[in-house]
Formats: sequence, C-alpha cells, structure tokens
Amino acid sequence: MHCDIAIIGAGTVGMVAGIELASKGYQVVILDNKPMPSAKSFADRLAVRDARVYALSQGSIRLLDEIGVWSDIVRRADYQTMQVWARDDYGELLFDGSQNHEILGSMVEPSVLDAALWQRSHHCSNLTVVYDAKLMEDGMAFDESSDGITIRYHSQGVARQVFCRLLLGADGRKSMVRQAMGADISQLNYHQKAICCAIRTDLPHRQIARQVMLPTGTLALLPMADLQQGDDGRWQSIVWTLPCALADDYLTDYHRDPQTLQRRLAFASGYALGEVHEIESVASFDLSAQVTEHYARGRMALIGDAAHGVHPLAGQGLNLGLSDVAALLTVLDTAKGKQMHPRSLQKYARAVRSHNALMMHSFSMINFAYASGIADLGMVRYARSEVVHAIARSAPLMQLLIKQANR
Repeated sequence: MHCDIAIIGAGTVGMVAGIELASKGYQVVILDNKPMPSAKSFADRLAVRDARVYALSQGSIRLLDEIGVWSDIVRRADYQTMQVWARDDYGELLFDGSQNHEILGSMVEPSVLDAALWQRSHHCSNLTVVYDAKLMEDGMAFDESSDGITIRYHSQGVARQVFCRLLLGADGRKSMVRQAMGADISQLNYHQKAICCAIRTDLPHRQIARQVMLPTGTLALLPMADLQQGDDGRWQSIVWTLPCALADDYLTDYHRDPQTLQRRLAFASGYALGEVHEIESVASFDLSAQVTEHYARGRMALIGDAAHGVHPLAGQGLNLGLSDVAALLTVLDTAKGKQMHPRSLQKYARAVRSHNALMMHSFSMINFAYASGIADLGMVRYARSEVVHAIARSAPLMQLLIKQANR
C-alpha cells in the first residue's frame, strides 16, 4: 500500500488523528496489533459499565465534534462543576460553569468512545485500518529514505509493507516508533499506584467532578452516565492514588472482603456522597511520568502517550494527546498545498513540546506538594492553604485555569 500518512496505533489518539487527516483529503493507513473488532464485540463492551472514564475537555469535545464522532457517543456524563479540596487544609477550588449553563467537560467511558471512533472510521473513504499487524522486529520495521518510509509488518502470517510520506507514532508509552527515532525519554517514578473502580453512592453526583487531596495521594470521584434505569446519577468512577505498598494492602483486603474498600472510599472522601453501596471492576496500575526528548525526527513524529505521559490527578492525559492532534493538523493545514515535508513535523514539535512539559511538571509538583515526605510539615500545609485560598478568590486566575484545561 502507498499512502500520505501512516499511523502506528489505533487507540483513541491514533484513530482521531487518522479520521481527521482522512477528512482533510490525505490518504491514511493505521496499523495496530489488536485483533479486528466487530459490532458484536463492541455491543458486549457497551452492555456493561466501564469503570474508567475519560475526562474530556471542551477542546477535545470540539475536535470530536469536528470529525463527526461526538454525535455518536451513546452515553456520557457532562459535568458543570469541578470541586477540588484538601482534607487537612482550608479553602477549596470550585470551577463552576452552571451559572452560564455551560459544561466544563464530559466523562466518557473508553468503550463508548472506542465504539464511536470505530463506527466513524467505516465512513472515511481515505482511511484504511489494518488490525492484527505485527511490526517486524530487530530494527527492520521502518526503512526511511529521502522521499518516504517503508513499514514492514506481518498480518495473518503474511509479510506486508506500507510506503508513506510521513509516519506518526501513536503506539503508547513503549512506542516502537519512538525507538526507531532513537529518541530518549525522561521518566519519573512516583512510587504510587492508582486504584480504579466504579462505585454506587448514597447521593447522586449532580454533574460535579470531585477531587480530594489526601496525605496519601489524590482521590477523584468522577460522574458516570447511567447504564440502566434506576441508576439516577449515583455511579462514580474512582481513581485513588496511593503509595504502592498501601495500595497493595487495600487490594489484598478487598479480595478478602469487598466491603473494606467500600468503607475506605467513603471515609477517604469525607462521605461527600454518603456511603458506598456497590463496587465494580476494581483494577490498579503503577504511576509514572515521562516525556520524550524529540517529538519529531526526519519523517517520523510522536503523538499522545508515545510522546508524553502525565500523572492522572488532573485527568488530562487524553486531552493532551488530542491537543497534539489538533496542533499537528494546524501545522499541516498551514503548509503550502499537501507537501509532506519533514519541516512540518518540526513545526509541530515546537508547537507542543513546551506546553506538554509544563503540564507534566505542574502535575508532578502538585502531587509532591500533597503526597510527599514533606507534605505534612506545618509550613507546607499553611503555604498550600494560602495558595489555594488566593487562587479561589481571584476570578481572572480561575478563568485562566479553566481556559488552560480546555485547550
């Protein structure tokens, strides 16, 4: 196959990029090693509640709407308010869009977004998605020449290849494209683990996303869309950041008696939504941050988690990936004609590198301020409270934070 742009990775960021580029008239091929999905496989996923949600910003929603995907989202939980407070400090941050009848964003389950993107991809005549594509190993997958890149892979036991003018790596934190570029990454291990689950609470979420800063880490209670009649807005998606050893202890106790985690979650949240009555789909993952040294090199560029990974405390991981896509499209749109020149990728790298680095370091600093060895010192707690109180009293600063989050 020959194409203008090839993308490695059919995750959310890769699919959004592929659909958008195809809609602009580029010939696009996406390669992914996952098995080919089907209508039945997506129906099975949609029939159950996905414990995790994406906290989509207004900027991400605009991008999804632009490519015709947002209207195909079968369920979502819009939120008009975000409440952030610390258990042991005074003051809170309350971002409120309800007065202007605006939403701050929307919580969407990965299964719901995946299904909408998959459906939309079938309506893109310039887009080919190849599943079960295993890239050649030992450095043989990519062969870059002066006029393009040849990608070699196996699919269903047959050796195949794609020739493209530009190659985008959307293949996650262990990106093979990044390795082929020879781009180093800087990593930060938080020595924390996130416990994720879905819970049913006494009180409904009322379109409020909540986040409490604890000495052990961040606890987020995120609104979930109703799956069935009678849910009445009482299901929340939980992301609870804890030191690794403590998270492992809590998970061990949960497997012995599920109600132990329900009680701990209710207590940790200060009973913000009352007692926890049900819990589903408990999982965990280790937390780290990373950023690549080079976003682009030659005819290759990185987008999404292949380029950067951040702490989940602000729920901005996917939003940053989709902002990469928007920045890349802006650069390609301003290029003369449809010239697939590597200089366009360097312009994209300059456009996103500093913003993404700022976000990563900001989230790390916030996490350090609340959940590090010095976080319980009296002076640190006093300083945190004063800073939060000052921000909450400054309407222009609050608006700036909302604007930054909704890029």
